[in-house]
Amino acid sequence: MTYRAKAATVGNSKALRLDSALFRAHPEFATGEFAVSVIAPGCMLVQAAVETAKDEADPVFDAFLGFLERQMELRPELISRVTRAERREADEILRGVPSDPHADLGDDFGLPGFRPTVRSRKRARRVAEK
Repeated sequence: MTYRAKAATVGNSKALRLDSALFRAHPEFATGEFAVSVIAPGCMLVQAAVETAKDEADPVFDAFLGFLERQMELRPELISRVTRAERREADEILRGVPSDPHADLGDDFGLPGFRPTVRSRKRARRVAEK
């Protein structure tokens, strides 16, 4: 949903006056501090402040992942399997990009909602035994 805002002056500072509907629908924006990033001319991203290391934060990527997560929750019927043709296309795009399938992604890494299939667990066990 899109909300309306209007430029305003608060004391000696500039501000945006936002529809109260925004705060009813998203109370995390009603109080606290916020990180604001200009991501394109005429376009900014506002995030409720979250403590993260400066070099780990990518507000646009984080917002995109949040959007995807919400859409997947709201419209699970739109989720479909990746086709062989799409995999071939992705392989072609990534050809020549260095990668390490054995790279340590850290203890906290996990695919959301991922439950290995029996076949995947057997394969993972074989790889771990090597």
